[in-house]
Amino acid sequence: MAPALILRDGRVWDGLATEPRPADVVCEDGVVREVTAPRSARSGPEDLEVDLAGCTVLPGLIDCHVHLVWDGSPDPATHVDQDGEQLTTVRAAEHARAYLPAGITTVRDLGGNWDIAVTLARAVDRGHLDGPTIVAAGQTVIMTGGHDPFWGIPCDGPDEVVRGVRGQVAKGAGVIKTAATGGVYGQTHGEEVGASELTYEELAALAHEAHRRGRRVAAHALGEEGVRNAVRAGIDTIEHGVFLADDVIEDMVRRGTVLCPTAEVYRRIADGQAPEYAVRKARDVVEAHRRSVARAIEAGVPVIAGTDAGAPGMAHPSLVDEITTLRDYGLSTLQALRAATSTAADALGRPAAGRVRPGAPADLLLVDGDPFTDLTLLRRPWGVVRHQRLRRP
Repeated sequence: MAPALILRDGRVWDGLATEPRPADVVCEDGVVREVTAPRSARSGPEDLEVDLAGCTVLPGLIDCHVHLVWDGSPDPATHVDQDGEQLTTVRAAEHARAYLPAGITTVRDLGGNWDIAVTLARAVDRGHLDGPTIVAAGQTVIMTGGHDPFWGIPCDGPDEVVRGVRGQVAKGAGVIKTAATGGVYGQTHGEEVGASELTYEELAALAHEAHRRGRRVAAHALGEEGVRNAVRAGIDTIEHGVFLADDVIEDMVRRGTVLCPTAEVYRRIADGQAPEYAVRKARDVVEAHRRSVARAIEAGVPVIAGTDAGAPGMAHPSLVDEITTLRDYGLSTLQALRAATSTAADALGRPAAGRVRPGAPADLLLVDGDPFTDLTLLRRPWGVVRHQRLRRP
């Protein structure tokens, strides 16, 4: 049996509790074996013991919306076109490597050219790439001429949508991404933020097939009608959700539909960190988005943290910025931390992650101090545990 990692005398937040508590954490065979009273964990001569007095142990963070092929520049899609597939793959791998030092041990990639993120996910799983667990959608199922054509699979009608889902599952996608509406950044002409794209019937067929194949579905959905269609169709997570009607919010609460607001990216685009057409759109929607997210939070819609990292103005990684923005929009500090840990893991269908408890992955974030009183501590990890291996900055 390999040596255990024993984290002693820290304060442990399990991803759910209202505050950290003093405890030892024992990691063995890549998982958390036990969480026990301080200084009570037994150790062997080969075990690695680490004194964490004054530190807090948290679950490794989860960013639920990234684009590894993009670089956070004002026009990242153009950079991909200029670089081509091979150089973009190299760059995307470098973006993936940036997450672990920041304490982010899982990311959900919701769209990329050439299914690069699916390949990177496989590379991480096989040990070829040192990066976070990647839950990758690969390419997006869209209507012809729809949002994100640079990595979209055009599908028109329920049968073609089902074929699109099956194709991504066959390639190894861990989640299915679709576009229910237009967006802010994507196409210079012919795409409006609130315009519906795939129909309710198409979205329902997509969700049914994805669920039949054991995959959850994330829908890019900004406009009121498109969000309503996506929620009714059984989509698991609504990405962005700029215009949320009260009846849709009620339906989301009733169904348990999750909202991934990506709140910070629209503020940055509105500040001018994008092409002019996208800046104009963002300025038109940023306040409506804030109001929608605040109403959803007040109503009890489950909210998860996703940055849209790689999009204009959003570097890899940017998760702490999103967590603090979600708190500005109405989440408590506890809810904001859950949005990037346990609530996020549940939304991804990985309930063992996002927690510090026996059987959970030994993926942990260690910070010097108490993040419940100072969220900025998350920007400066004391250390990160990934698959039981302790890494120091």
